Amino acid sequence: MMNSYIPPLPPPPPPPFERKPMSYGVKILLLGLQGALLMIGALSIWLMSYSREGRSREVAQQIVQDWGREVYVNGPVAVANRDSAECVRPEEFVCHAQVGTMSLHRNIYEAEVFNAGVSLSGSFCGDSLRALGDTVILKLSLAKKQIQRLSPLTVGDRKTEWSVAEDCLLARVSTAGMTARVGFSTDFDVRGSGGVYVKRVGIKSSVSIDGEASNPSFESLPDERNVWKNRFSASWRDSGLHSGSDSGYAGAEFLIGVDRYQKVSRSLKYAFIIIMLTYISVLLAEVVMKRTIPLLNYFLIGAALILFYSLLLAFSEHMSFGASYMIASFMTVALIAGYMWRMLVSWKVALVIGAILTGFYASCYIMLSLSTYALLLGSLILFAALAAMMYGSLHIRRH
Repeated sequence: MMNSYIPPLPPPPPPPFERKPMSYGVKILLLGLQGALLMIGALSIWLMSYSREGRSREVAQQIVQDWGREVYVNGPVAVANRDSAECVRPEEFVCHAQVGTMSLHRNIYEAEVFNAGVSLSGSFCGDSLRALGDTVILKLSLAKKQIQRLSPLTVGDRKTEWSVAEDCLLARVSTAGMTARVGFSTDFDVRGSGGVYVKRVGIKSSVSIDGEASNPSFESLPDERNVWKNRFSASWRDSGLHSGSDSGYAGAEFLIGVDRYQKVSRSLKYAFIIIMLTYISVLLAEVVMKRTIPLLNYFLIGAALILFYSLLLAFSEHMSFGASYMIASFMTVALIAGYMWRMLVSWKVALVIGAILTGFYASCYIMLSLSTYALLLGSLILFAALAAMMYGSLHIRRH
């Protein structure tokens, strides 16, 4: 009988390596560190925005230099000669300025400029004018390069052409036959940028400025003012109770507002909060679906959230900030929601995450638009988000 050799059985394979699930506390800590790392990307976008804002200001200054700077209207006052320090102020002074602003573009950059029609009227004391001499000079301080149209000066019933110097208008007027009260009037068109300011030279003064501007602000406190969406009106009045004092300037400034680069920089302040709230939302989805999401996937979601600001900056240089924000946020929400759908194979989770992100971006845009109430609104939104996260965290069980 033949002996058959039976080889020994191979040793059983080692048991597969079982990785111990990461606790949620450790995962949240790592996600916090990951969010801090992503803020380096946000910082680089902020630096890019700051650099492009500086370039924008340089180009705006070049445009303004060609068009004209602030317009200062000072006068008219009566003097014995052009360089005389002593002058006679009008007893009554009325000025009305009608302003229309517009944006001038150079490549992708812009500057806010304006055209203004200004009318001046009022009256002098005839005795005060005659005390200066047989002829007096009415002097109106105004930059020559900013004048677009100039009407003659009417004093009493006589019209006198202005003599235009570099920084003022001069009109020589005879005082012969002047009555106790001598009226005057003139009007002109000017152009400039930044603002228009009128010196309240009369013992009694009334200045009014109105027109089209998206974001006006006022020099000194107007007695009346109204600001609508694209129009404004403001008026200043001096009653003559302080006739010996200098009433200063009344004026309106015209700004682009918080421009696109400043809005991008402000929106970056909310980047870390949006990243962490999104991470917590995805973590809750992970718990509910009982599907582990690796940290790499969280990092990619965070990278998409940071890329939103780069898209916002790029789009805002070619269109309005509102349209740029809508397009960039739609692209980001669609990308992350689609990624969640493919990762967890659940369209419901994708829709919920998309709705949450839409709420975050909508709230951020409202805070950017309503800067006065940004702190109040932001605090309420964070409180609501924290309450939702607290109740959602009740699904988490300790391992």
